Amino acid sequence: MKQFSLQSGQTLIETLSALAIIGIVISALGVVVTATLSNTTFNQNQTLATKYAQQGAEIVQQIRDNDYAAFQTYSTTGTQYYCLGKGKTTLGTVKPSCMAAADMVDKFTRTVQIQQNGCGANIDQVTVTVAFSDGKCASGIYCHQQSVQTCLSTVNPVQVP
Repeated sequence: MKQFSLQSGQTLIETLSALAIIGIVISALGVVVTATLSNTTFNQNQTLATKYAQQGAEIVQQIRDNDYAAFQTYSTTGTQYYCLGKGKTTLGTVKPSCMAAADMVDKFTRTVQIQQNGCGANIDQVTVTVAFSDGKCASGIYCHQQSVQTCLSTVNPVQVP
């Protein structure tokens, strides 16, 4: 006859313990993957916001170069902005916010502030701010932003004869 020892197989407790450990490891991996995807999405949005802000500053510079007389009339205060929507090449009128669909660049808002003589005599300060929202923001709130600030001369670059 064969004799069985108590050491010959796994007990139910050992099997359940192994399954619990495997579950904990898989859960930890899930948390790490989710956090990595969230950070990747945030970094991608931050990069796009920076790109859109730089693009906005370039558009304002083109406006100054192409229509100097119009550029001289632009000015904003701390609570007023020009909205620069997707594909726009003009600033339009001053607005209190840029939340309308026409003012958006994909899921980003792009606002332009121009402070006359903000960088010195005959040098305007232009600030382009791009804001965006993600799952970490309260509903309807843009809690992340990127800004680009530049100084543009207001001395007419083309001398009139």
